[in-house]
Amino acid sequence: MFILQTTIAVLISFLAIIAYDKIRTRLSKGRSKRKDVEIPPSPTLPAYSDVKPPCEKDLEEPIVHGQDVTVTKEMQSQKQLYYKLHNLERHPDILPECRKLLLTLLSSTVADAQKHADDTILNIQDFSAEKLNKFLKAKDDDVANEYEEYIARRKAGGPREMFADKTEAKWWLKQAAPVKYVDGAWLGHINKITTPFMFRKITKNAWQVMSEELGDGDLAKNHVHVYRELMSEIEAGLPAADSEDFIHSRHGLDEARCWKAAVAQLLISLFAHDFLPEALGFNMAYESLPLHLLKTIKELREVRFNAYYFELHICIDNADTGHAAMAMATVVDYINVIEETEGKDAAEVAWRRVQAGYILAEGLPTTPESPSLKTDRPDETPFPRSKTEASLVEIFAAKSAVAHKIHCNSRLKIGRRSLVDWLEPRAFADPNWQRNFLHDLGSCKPWIIKGDSQKSRLVRELSWEGRMFGSFTQSEVEIVKAWIDELGEPHQTPSYGPQIYFEFTKQSSSNCSNLGSHIPDILEQYPVLPTLQNLPAPARLLHESVIDTLANEPPVDVSSIELHNLLPLWFASTALLESLPSVPVRAADTFGSALIRVLRAQTGFDIEGSGVAGMEEVRRTDSGAACGIVELGLDMCAREGLRKPQTLKEAVALGCAESAALSEWMLWMGMRWLAYRDVLVGMSWALMEVHEVIGLPGVHEAVLSDEGRATLGGIAARERSGLETCRQEFQRNDARRNDFERGIAVARRALRSVSSAKSDFSGSG
Repeated sequence: MFILQTTIAVLISFLAIIAYDKIRTRLSKGRSKRKDVEIPPSPTLPAYSDVKPPCEKDLEEPIVHGQDVTVTKEMQSQKQLYYKLHNLERHPDILPECRKLLLTLLSSTVADAQKHADDTILNIQDFSAEKLNKFLKAKDDDVANEYEEYIARRKAGGPREMFADKTEAKWWLKQAAPVKYVDGAWLGHINKITTPFMFRKITKNAWQVMSEELGDGDLAKNHVHVYRELMSEIEAGLPAADSEDFIHSRHGLDEARCWKAAVAQLLISLFAHDFLPEALGFNMAYESLPLHLLKTIKELREVRFNAYYFELHICIDNADTGHAAMAMATVVDYINVIEETEGKDAAEVAWRRVQAGYILAEGLPTTPESPSLKTDRPDETPFPRSKTEASLVEIFAAKSAVAHKIHCNSRLKIGRRSLVDWLEPRAFADPNWQRNFLHDLGSCKPWIIKGDSQKSRLVRELSWEGRMFGSFTQSEVEIVKAWIDELGEPHQTPSYGPQIYFEFTKQSSSNCSNLGSHIPDILEQYPVLPTLQNLPAPARLLHESVIDTLANEPPVDVSSIELHNLLPLWFASTALLESLPSVPVRAADTFGSALIRVLRAQTGFDIEGSGVAGMEEVRRTDSGAACGIVELGLDMCAREGLRKPQTLKEAVALGCAESAALSEWMLWMGMRWLAYRDVLVGMSWALMEVHEVIGLPGVHEAVLSDEGRATLGGIAARERSGLETCRQEFQRNDARRNDFERGIAVARRALRSVSSAKSDFSGSG
């Protein structure tokens, strides 16, 4: 019985398959096989969207749709630079290129801004805090008014202005990732220990902005972490921003302007001392309220995407107590310090340099440009750009009069419009319309393959056996082919030399050739990445057995160290961890966040609360209440009757040759985070032990006042808390734990090595 049922079931299934095949054949015979040559291979788009954003397959193309060869090659170069700047110590050879590119970016944006100076910060020719405040307030008012107009347009039924639909919003968010993953990087190298001490209050307040971008050491509030969570929500599938895989073309991150903006943010503070005013100006522009941020929040909510990352910036960047106010305060303080110490002429140069940095931030768009919402913007380049292009325009203008209505049933879309719309005769008479048509036509694959007319479908259809054969004469087809082939040739873009920047900022033209050409001093400059020729003796401990060295390196008896020899190590020790925030993604995990809290303690920031300090921390610093390791070291010098150092180099000169060598080695190590991360944390632990001992009440009264010891004790407690979080992570990995313990041992050995050395210092107060 069972066999019979099975046999019947098989026969029924077989007959059903035969019947289905016959029905499908009949239906296919009744369906028209005519294929409209103008129908593109992509699916029909919704009525409210002009063009579909690139699909994943399209994004893998080595030549990006809608971009000429020059733009694409430039983007590939910037991707490489993005990766190398995230791994700078492994690519020190890029520093000259980075300096040159930064000067080029400054020059190009200044040159563009000078064409309409009345509408920019260039309108403030003579600096004053009142003028600057008025300018920034007017700018915010303009944004508010424009947003009000935007809301009115939307209420009247106007389309979205950032992205057309949810699919494009996802594309937009993903394309923005290179910029969002370097959030705060424009201040990443600010406030180094090599910064002249007179600027530390200013750079510390700027560093506070970056600290808040990094969540003040609270991972949940870290902006890069928040954006990574958003990428996870939309399933963007992106790897870590500092990995080489991140720049691979398979991820489809091909918005050239986003890469350019991201690289600029990584560059502006890279040469922390040479371009400090530019970095402060860049910060002031970047922390102001942008219109696109307000639009983005509204439109993300409409397509039901999480907008919190963007909402966070609206709140934290406010001009009352937020980053916009903080950024302006640092600029005002900087100009005032320059005028007090160097005079009015120097202050004028400083102001122009601030303006140059501000213009750089204003002149580089940071958001993706959604394909469906590209507007018809006038282009300043000549049009037509060649005789071939002029001839092609004449051909299409003549054809539009006779071909317009013939194509009325066509569904072909060329970029932002249908073919029938493009060929409307009256519209096509407009030169801007013609320019936009050729731009979109030139980016319409497979109809146009830039630089290869033989592979372009348009040429095949215009040729014999093509469906448009005869609609163009032979000479007209040759013009089409010549135009396509010319599209593969790079367009010449304006070249901006650094001289524009130097002339604008009224700096000596000799700076153009001499800047960065000298041999850098690691105690004065940043970054300094050449190989260290002579390693001090304690450094050899890095290559010895951890177990043996730990047994021989107990905590240091601080009372045995002569203060003159301790001071160089005291100041230089803050360099051990300071490279961490130069790459924001490093702070976007529990380990990095713990070290941000350590850095905050060492720098003199107040204890982290549940909110953000904003301008309250600036006021606290201005009142002298922010006291960190450097400030306590200066207090030690004063109590000892020593000449108060103005720079790290002067502080290091207080000690013996051994102490100076160890200080330079600490700086050298600190610039090599990738190679020595866990060792550096271990060295910081050993220095924290010294802070704990000196900060004990009733001990070392001659070194610090009661108030100073209490402050140091508080710093040491916060250091221990953050470093303990790191130590717990090391316990799960033997190799990392060994490096950490080796770092403790080498720092203890270094401190002990200077305890018996005689100071070379011969003067005081």
